[in-house]
Amino acid sequence: MMSEFPAYESVKSQLHLREKVGQLFMPAAFINDTEAEIGKLESLIETGQVGGLCFFHSRASAATNFEGPKAIPYNENSLSRLKQLIERYQRAARIPLLMAIDAEWGLAMRVERAPQYPYALTLGALNHSWEHLLYDLGLRMAQDCREIGIHLNLAPVVDTNTNPENPVIGYRAFGSHPEAVGRKASLLHQGLADGGLLSCAKHFPGHGDTAVDSHLNLPVLHKSLSDLEQEELLPFKALIKAQVPLVMTGHLSLPQLDPSGLPASLSQPIIGLLRDMEFEGTIITDALNMHALKGISSQAESLNLQAVQAGNDILCYADRIPESISLILKELSESRIETSFKRVWDLKARLFPTSAKSVLPNISPNALNQKLAQHCLCALRDTEEVLAEFRKDGFTQVSVGQTPHEFIKKLQEAYDFETHTCPSGVGLQKGLGTRAQNILITLWPPYMKPKDFFGLPSTLIAELRALGAQKNLVLYLFGNPYILKKLPLNSFGGIVCASQPQSVFQEVAGQHFSGYFKATGELPIDLDYDN
Repeated sequence: MMSEFPAYESVKSQLHLREKVGQLFMPAAFINDTEAEIGKLESLIETGQVGGLCFFHSRASAATNFEGPKAIPYNENSLSRLKQLIERYQRAARIPLLMAIDAEWGLAMRVERAPQYPYALTLGALNHSWEHLLYDLGLRMAQDCREIGIHLNLAPVVDTNTNPENPVIGYRAFGSHPEAVGRKASLLHQGLADGGLLSCAKHFPGHGDTAVDSHLNLPVLHKSLSDLEQEELLPFKALIKAQVPLVMTGHLSLPQLDPSGLPASLSQPIIGLLRDMEFEGTIITDALNMHALKGISSQAESLNLQAVQAGNDILCYADRIPESISLILKELSESRIETSFKRVWDLKARLFPTSAKSVLPNISPNALNQKLAQHCLCALRDTEEVLAEFRKDGFTQVSVGQTPHEFIKKLQEAYDFETHTCPSGVGLQKGLGTRAQNILITLWPPYMKPKDFFGLPSTLIAELRALGAQKNLVLYLFGNPYILKKLPLNSFGGIVCASQPQSVFQEVAGQHFSGYFKATGELPIDLDYDN
């Protein structure tokens, strides 16, 4: 590997055009892989056919972008394994590689026993007074990634999630209000940038109003440019203004922008729109193995060529790289190749060597999560007054879905109460008796995604409505807030949304129930109280 990273002007006439094309390729690298597969990738790197790597957990995981039947291996040493692989692949490279990973909620998204932070939808609840914590989170994520050799976090998601049934964005988005999404994503990006990490706004031009998972099929979004201007494009404009270095193109078709039906990731008109928005940075595709593209071509080299022709600079999760390089050299002009090569090279020049001083986080992952959990907690309607009555008069606790043991343990430190479990949500009233008038319901749905009512029986709605007609109900939700759009909200005297079930969220929720603090979060989605 070169000892000093040269400027573009000094290498543009020295590197062979084939090497320049190779810099556009970012194949998948798997943390848990066989030595034979590692050796194949190493060979591609040694021969100058790869510019960067995007790390995933394993070939069997959902991280390979479609659900598969194979068992996902567990490796408690994945974090150290990832660091070792990065060092090994870098040693094989003559030109330093750009190392990327999806770490939307921290390295834990791809790695066991790594720091995990709240989902974007949870963070969307931070009010104006506490939004600065997103900057601190960016610094923290940057430090976590840089310590193991990662340069690029493929985050933040800046999709405005306006479809409650969205199977692929959902809790990965900051919410359904575009201005808030743009503001919060910009703060996270700035923290990542000041922390010395590259960030990436995704998935252009906006994947939030779809009901199809592009990992499995091609979503079609019937919206005009004027429609997009009102919602989807606003957060991207905010990130472009904040000088985000990369934007990822999504695999979704917008026929009113491109009548050919091609997905945005392969569409010259749609990528042209991004350039018209004065984005001068690097454009990267979403993973090119996703099933949304299968109906377009079964030939990876054809897809890779189309992606570059459309205006992408980096091909993420690209396959059949030697064949693709030959095809691109045959079909594309030297000037077109040079344009993308320069963008990629300029990105690397910002990273190698790291002469700029990065801002270091001044808070540990655990302490940051404690703060975030508290200030993301949302109490709806007159919840605080109702909780005071529960604390005074007593209550019975019922767990629907999984049981939040840490939450219950917190309550047991201060209160004497009966507990019941009702994992399926069927038969809520059984065993409660007639004396228990105040019912504290905890809801921890099996799934964070909306499929099949988040893994719960739809009869739960009627059960809650019937119970609420007889009892005083308070709900603590440890799951995706979008489930609230389906619940009979008027059946509850109080509702508290913790948004996710990790231990720190349960403990903070327990403190909130006991009255140690008032919830300041603001739910990032709109609710209908008439259901």
